[in-house]
Amino acid sequence: MSFDLKISKGDLEIGPSGQMVTISGNKKLRQDIIKILLTAYGDNKYHPGYGSGIGQIEIGSTDFKLTESEIKNTALSAINGLISMQRRQARTQTLSPSEVIVSVLDIGVLRDNADPRLYNLRISVLTQQLTEVFDNITIRLI
Repeated sequence: MSFDLKISKGDLEIGPSGQMVTISGNKKLRQDIIKILLTAYGDNKYHPGYGSGIGQIEIGSTDFKLTESEIKNTALSAINGLISMQRRQARTQTLSPSEVIVSVLDIGVLRDNADPRLYNLRISVLTQQLTEVFDNITIRLI
């Protein structure tokens, strides 16, 4: 079983005893999905292929349906990258079935009614434990 440091409000979480808080299982998977989607390609200088291009999509360059499709395809590509990283990791480390993505069930994109720059992204994946893990992420396009 692998673990990760817990991120809360964009920062590492420190427990009451002063130790870093770790997460695993479905919570780790949820955090991994959010991290890969919100990290721009090249932001991690030690792993330049990590991340997604969601933050670089420009609003207004195409119509709403094309923008929605581009967001969906970019998110799917990032999650497929995460799946292949998990497969490489599983060669050298035991992973819990609750943190391994088997398939992407759904990616939904809705434009925010109040602010047209905001898009609500709903990601749903199936784990090796045969549970659905989903999260909603709000992104702002430039």
